[in-house]
Amino acid sequence: MSLTHDFDPRAPETFTSALMAAEYEGEPLPPDLVLGCVRQLPVTGMVAPSVFIGDMFVHLGGDPALADLLRADPSRIPAAVEEFLRLYGPYRGMARTARRDVVFGGRLIRAGEPIALVYTSADRDERIFPDGETFRFDRPNLGKHLAFGDGVHTCPGAPLARMMLVTTLEEALARTSAFEVSGEIRMASWAEWGTNSAPMRFTAAAR
Repeated sequence: MSLTHDFDPRAPETFTSALMAAEYEGEPLPPDLVLGCVRQLPVTGMVAPSVFIGDMFVHLGGDPALADLLRADPSRIPAAVEEFLRLYGPYRGMARTARRDVVFGGRLIRAGEPIALVYTSADRDERIFPDGETFRFDRPNLGKHLAFGDGVHTCPGAPLARMMLVTTLEEALARTSAFEVSGEIRMASWAEWGTNSAPMRFTAAAR
């Protein structure tokens, strides 16, 4: 069982062209699978960041000391983003299907059985992240969260997402002296986990 595709060096390879050229067990990938993969990228890229950015702003609006610390030392913003990702990963989890029988946590999971992987719970597991409900810069495993999945299921847009989130926080903090929640927060339902609407009041930084 292998997934292969032929690469034409004369043409630039894109994510879509690679999927269209790929074969699984000697057959092209089904068109609906290719379409689903291509559609998922822009949808996820639009929805997940907006949900997560709202979460970051709500957290910082309730912790002005942390916001001021990051304004004073922007070099700590990338670490802050990683800890925010652990605390507020925008996807609760994903469904998977077991490929073989396995015993996990004392429970037999049979081949073909559907499983819900709850990332938001795993990222606050006290055995992995002590004091898991608290924002901390000094975690030795900072960045080892599952906000972007893991292994073969790692989000292909993770590097771009990190860059965008760090830049968003850098600009927001540099251009303000304070901000706070100014209205009712509305939360997403499924599959995103976080804010659908987070009214904020921003105070511009002195120039």
